[in-house]
Amino acid sequence: MILATLVIGALSAFICYVYIKPVVWRVIGTLISAVILIGSLVLLALNSHEHYGMHKVTSTKVVQVYPASSKNNMNIMIYQPVGSNGKETVQIYKETKNQKKPSHTQANEYTVANNHIQRTNAKTATLTVKETRWKFKSKTYKFWFGVSGLQNKLVKRTNTFKLPQDWLHLSTTQVKALQKKLAGMKTKAGQAKVKAQAQQYVQQQLKAAIMKDPSLATDKAKQAALAKQYAAQFQQQLIKKAVADLK
Repeated sequence: MILATLVIGALSAFICYVYIKPVVWRVIGTLISAVILIGSLVLLALNSHEHYGMHKVTSTKVVQVYPASSKNNMNIMIYQPVGSNGKETVQIYKETKNQKKPSHTQANEYTVANNHIQRTNAKTATLTVKETRWKFKSKTYKFWFGVSGLQNKLVKRTNTFKLPQDWLHLSTTQVKALQKKLAGMKTKAGQAKVKAQAQQYVQQQLKAAIMKDPSLATDKAKQAALAKQYAAQFQQQLIKKAVADLK
C-alpha cells in the first residue's frame, strides 16, 4: 500500500502544480501532495533499512537425524570446512534412514558459523534448528509494507547436532583417508595380518577370563560366546585406532 501512496503523492503533486490555476489552492494542494510523497518515501526507507513496523521472532524445531555413512559398524556424520579460518563448516547427514543422497546444512552467511556439535548418551541423534526471522508487528503494518518482501526474512540460523557417543564426526578429508586405510586392510596381506592380530587378542582375553573364572575352561559354549564378543571388541578398537591416526 505504501507504494500506492507514493505514486498518488507524486501524481497529485504534479497535477496540483501544473493544472490548478488559483495560486492559493495550487500551493496548498502541492504542499499536501509533497508531504504525502516525502512521508511515503521516509516510511519506505525506514521499513527497508531499519525494519520499521517489524520485530524479530525466534522459532525452534527438533528433528531426528541419521549418519551420512553407516558402514563397517561405524556411524559417521561428515563435515566440510568452508572459508579460511577453519571454524565455519557445512555438516553432512541424512534426514531419513534410507535416504540415498545425504543432506547438508546451509552454506550462507546466516548459518555456516552457527553449526554446533554436542555429545549425548542417547542412542539417537537429533538436530535442533533455531531460526530468527523478521515479521510484521501487526496486520496493519503488513498491509502498508507487505510489498517490501521483508516478511520472514532470515536474520540468523543456529544448527545444534546432538550425537551419540559412539558416532564419529569426521571431515571429508578424514573420511577419504579412513576409507583408504580400511581398504588396505581388506587386501590379502592386510586381512591375514588383521586375522592374526584378532586371534591373538581373543586368546589373550579368553586366557584372562579363564584365570578369573576357572569354570570357563571346560565350558566350550561360554568360550565361543566370549570369543565372539572379544572379536567384536577387537574390530571396534581397530577402527578407533584407525580414526585416531587421522587426527
